[in-house]
Parts: sequence; C-alpha cells; structure tokens
Amino acid sequence: MLYDLKAKIEINQQLAASVYYLELSMASIPAKLKPGHFVHIRLMHTNDPLLRRPLSVNRIVERKIKNKIVKNIGIVYKIVGKGTHLLKEMAVGEEVDVLGPLGNGFNSNVLKPQQPIIMVSGGMGIAPLVFLAQKLIAAKSKKQITVFLGMDTKKNLILEEDFKKLGCAIQISTDDGSKGFKGYVSDCLEKYLSKTYTLNPKPYIYACGPKPMLKALGIVANKFDIPGQVSLDEMMGCGIGACLGCVVKTHDPKQEKDFVYKRICKDGPVFDINEIIWEE
Repeated sequence: MLYDLKAKIEINQQLAASVYYLELSMASIPAKLKPGHFVHIRLMHTNDPLLRRPLSVNRIVERKIKNKIVKNIGIVYKIVGKGTHLLKEMAVGEEVDVLGPLGNGFNSNVLKPQQPIIMVSGGMGIAPLVFLAQKLIAAKSKKQITVFLGMDTKKNLILEEDFKKLGCAIQISTDDGSKGFKGYVSDCLEKYLSKTYTLNPKPYIYACGPKPMLKALGIVANKFDIPGQVSLDEMMGCGIGACLGCVVKTHDPKQEKDFVYKRICKDGPVFDINEIIWEE
C-alpha cells in the first residue's frame, strides 16, 4: 500500500561535507518499509523545485516516547541541488510530505544457509545497506557480513561505525588512498575475492552506487561466478513508473528481444546483478 503522509523532522544534522542525516516521524510507513525501498519527499513550504526528491531509507529507528515505542525513518542525503539544499535548511519540528514506500527492495530469501554476505557501496550508495544489514541481523542471521565502503577520500567516509556496531567486518577503499585500499571499491573487492574464492557456499553480493561502479562490480562478480543484487542510485521524476524518466536496459527474460527497458523507480531500484545491460 502506498502512503502520502506528513512527516515531522526529528533530526537534521550534518555527517560530512554536504552530507546530512534526516530522521522523520510519521504513522504507517515505517512498518511497511523493506531494505532497498525509497521514499519521495516534497517540501511543503515551496513549489520550487516542483518535483519530489527520491531518497533511500537508511534505517528504521525505534524511539521510546511517553512509555511507547515508535518507529522513525532515518535517511542519509547529499546536497546536490536546490531541493536538498532547502531540505538541509529545515529545522526540527518542521514537516515534509512523504510518499512511500516505493520501489522493489533487496530480496534476502535467495540466501543459502551459512552463505557469507558481501555488501558493496560507492559514495552515497552506502545509505540503504545499513538498513539491509540491520534487518539481516535482526532476523538472527548467523551469516558473516563483510562491507566494502568505497569513497573518494577519507574525510567524506560516513557510516563506518554504524556497520561496526552491527558486527560487520569492514573493508575500506578511497580513490586517493587516504584510508584503506587505494583505488576503486570494485578493485578492492576483486583483490579480496582472489584470496577467498574457494569459500563454499560462495558469497552473495548486495550493492548500491553509481552506474560505473556497479558495472565494474558486475564484471568482478561474473569473473568469480558470484550471485548478487544491485540497487541503482538514480535521479527520478515521478517515482511511480509513469513518466519513464528513469529507465535501464536489461536482458529480456523471454529471450524474444535483444533487450527490454525497465523503470528503475517501479521495476527496481534493485535488480539482479546479471540482469542489467550496462551502456558504455
């Protein structure tokens, strides 16, 4: 069920340069959310920008208020345009309009018993993976979770401690070598897999990030014959599949065509790692 509700801002604080953590309280939506879902946020005090902002759900937060447990939505966002700049200026107690839950989230039913899990993030793709790790651990999964965090530089690295608190192993890569592996996160993963490729069962990959990173990740996963799912970090228009403004080329499951287009907001944002045909 899709909800369109007012949400009160409980927290809106800076995590790093141009990156903020937003926590919203509202009725109904949190209980319906799954890892990989996103919400569409509209600023109620202005019509400019006109379109909503699609933001991944970073976590569900339980708060005790007047002896009652309530669930809030945590969101991590980066200032990239007018909408997110205005959102950054909003104060605790102000309200935004939230449409959700939207999209298809990560599927954990495909996991085999004792199968190791690898999570890979590039830049702001880190945001929804905290929610996924949170859910897997809450389900008392005994699976080993190793998280690969890819960032341009150490000072922009976020949420490392959140994964550590959940008991995840951490592998860090930075483009400039200021922390961890120097280079792309896909190269860091390939180096790791070259030492652990004999694992049985093979690990399962969950990833989120920009298309170039996910494309490189797909090549690595194919090399080691590792299954997985990727969530596309993409700008969207309507968020409900009507405008066709966010499409991706995929393999035709019926094998009747060379390819079919799918809507990232409606059919995704999560896809099988081998489903997407990556453009040059």
